[in-house]
Amino acid sequence: MPQSPKDTQRLPLGQAMYRFYYGLGLHTARLFRRIGRYVGRHTRPLRRTLRYLWLRAVTRPVHRFFRRFARMFGRVPNGFRELGAAAQKNVFSVFPCFFRLLGRTVSHHRDAWFSLGRLLGPITAGALLLVTVTSWVRMDYCLNLTYQGNDLGVISHANVYDLGASMARDRVTNEDNSFSVDAVPVLTMTMLRGQTMLSDTEVCDAILRTAGDSIAEATGLYIEGDFIGAMESREQLEALLDGLMDGHYDREDPDQRAEFVQNVELADGLFPISTVLEQSALKSRLTYQTVVERIYTVQAGDTLSTIAVKNDMTTAELRAMNPAYANTDRIDIGDQLVVQRAQTFLQVKVLKTIRYTEKIDYNTQTVYRNDKPVTYSKVTTKGQEGSQDVVAEITYVDGFETGRKVVSTTVTKQPVTKVVEKGTKPVASSSGSNVVQGDGVTTGSMAWPVPVCHSMSRGYFRGHYGIDIANGPVKVLGKPAVAADGGTVIQASTGWNGGYGNVVKIQHSNGLITVYAHLKSISVVKGQQVSREQTIGLIGNTGRSYGPHLHFEVIKNGVKVNPLNYVEP
Repeated sequence: MPQSPKDTQRLPLGQAMYRFYYGLGLHTARLFRRIGRYVGRHTRPLRRTLRYLWLRAVTRPVHRFFRRFARMFGRVPNGFRELGAAAQKNVFSVFPCFFRLLGRTVSHHRDAWFSLGRLLGPITAGALLLVTVTSWVRMDYCLNLTYQGNDLGVISHANVYDLGASMARDRVTNEDNSFSVDAVPVLTMTMLRGQTMLSDTEVCDAILRTAGDSIAEATGLYIEGDFIGAMESREQLEALLDGLMDGHYDREDPDQRAEFVQNVELADGLFPISTVLEQSALKSRLTYQTVVERIYTVQAGDTLSTIAVKNDMTTAELRAMNPAYANTDRIDIGDQLVVQRAQTFLQVKVLKTIRYTEKIDYNTQTVYRNDKPVTYSKVTTKGQEGSQDVVAEITYVDGFETGRKVVSTTVTKQPVTKVVEKGTKPVASSSGSNVVQGDGVTTGSMAWPVPVCHSMSRGYFRGHYGIDIANGPVKVLGKPAVAADGGTVIQASTGWNGGYGNVVKIQHSNGLITVYAHLKSISVVKGQQVSREQTIGLIGNTGRSYGPHLHFEVIKNGVKVNPLNYVEP
C-alpha cells in the first residue's frame, strides 16, 4: 500500500524523544492506578478492621473522656453560684461549701478522673524519663579523694593523685621518717555538681596540709630538679642567691652578667618543717666544696704536657689554672702546680664582654727564580701585620675562664703580604752533592747532632769548649751529622781551619750558633737555610783529630757554652 508524504516524513529527534517519554509516562500512571485499585479491593476488609480497632481503642475513649469533662465543666457555673450565695450569707461559709462541691465533683465524675490519670500517666512518666536521661548524660563525673580520713576534694582521674603524691615525696627530705605519703587513697565516683577539680599541685599541697603543725608555707629551692631545701621567705631566698653571685662580678658593669651553671628553680608551697632551713644553713649547703683543690709537685723529667696527661687534662687547661706558666714551658723540680681547682656545689657563671685590638698575621708569597741559586733568598716586599678590633664574650666559672667566643671583628688595618724571592738553580756543595734548601726555622729545642750514636769521648771543660761524639756501639765514620736546629749556614769550609778541619757553622734566629767540626764531607754551602735535623755532612777525621768523631759546640753571645745545656745524649 503506498505511503502518504506525511507518513514518510521523519520527525526531529527532540520531538520524537518527547513523544516517547510522554507515552511512557501515561502508561506508567495507568499501571499504578490499576495496581492501586487492585490492592484497594483486596485490602478493604483489613482496612475496615484497623479503622474499627482505632475507633474502639483510641478515638471513642478520647471522645468519651472529653464528653465527661464537658459535662463536669458544665456544672462549674452552678458551683460558682452556690459559692456566691454562701459568701453572701457568711464569708466563712465559703470554705465548707467549696470542699462540699469538690467532694461531690470527685464522687460524681470518678470515671473522668480515672481516665485523665490513665491518659496523662504514661505521658508524664515518659517526660520524666527523658528529663532524667538527659540530665545524666549532661552530668560531669569525677573522683572524690579521701586521704587518711580527710576529704581533700575531687579530681579528674587517679593519675592526678599519683602526680601530687610524687610531688609531695619530692618536697620531703624525710631523714627522720616523720613524713610518709599513703600510696592507696580512697577514690569514690561522684558527680561534679559545680565543684572545682584539684590539680596535681593542689593535691600535693592538700596531702602536705594533712601533716598539721609539721608543715609550713615556704619557698623551695630546686637545683637540676633536685630539692635542696626551703626558706619561709621567698625574698630572703632570692637575696641569698643574689649574694652568691655578687662575689663573682661587678653589677655596675654593663658588660658583665652572671647566672648559675646549674638550673635553679624556686617553688612556693607547703613544705615539712624539717626541710625549712635558716639562711646560713642553706648557704652552707650551696657553697660547700664538692671538689677540693689538688696540688702537683714537679718531679724530675716532668714537663707541662706530661703533667697534664697524668691528670687527665689538656696543657691549655693546666696553663689556665696556673697563670705563671701561661707563656713559658720552663718548670723546675719542686714547683707546685694546681691540677684540680676547688669547686662549690652551686657554681656561678659570669659572662663578660671585652673589647681589644689584635694583630692580623700577614701572608708570605714565594716567587721562584730559575736564574738564581737555591741558596738565594731575598725579601722584595716586607710583610706588615694588620689589626682588627675584636668584641668577645668570655665565660668564667667560679672565676676560672672556661671559654671565649668572638662576637664580632672589625678590620682597622689590612695586612701587607710578604713577598720573598727564592732561587731554584741547583748548587753543588764541596762534596759534589746538590744543595737542598731547608725552611731555616729555629724551634728553640735542639736535637742530638749524631742520630746513630749517643756516646761521648770527651765533654765540655776548660781548654775543650765542646763535646766529642765518637765511636760507641756504632761506628760514626761516614755517618750523617745533622743540624741541631733550623737556621742559616754562615760557614761551610774545607781544609785545616785552625784544627777544626772541614767545619760548618749555623746561625740560629734565637742568637745561638752551633759548630760541627772534623767532617769528612760537607753537603751544605754558606748562605743556605737548613731545617732541624737536616743532614749537613758526614762525620770524619779531618783537622786536629785523633779518630773519627764530631766536635760539637754551642756559642751564645760570642761565648762557647756547655752544649749539654741544650742537648741530651
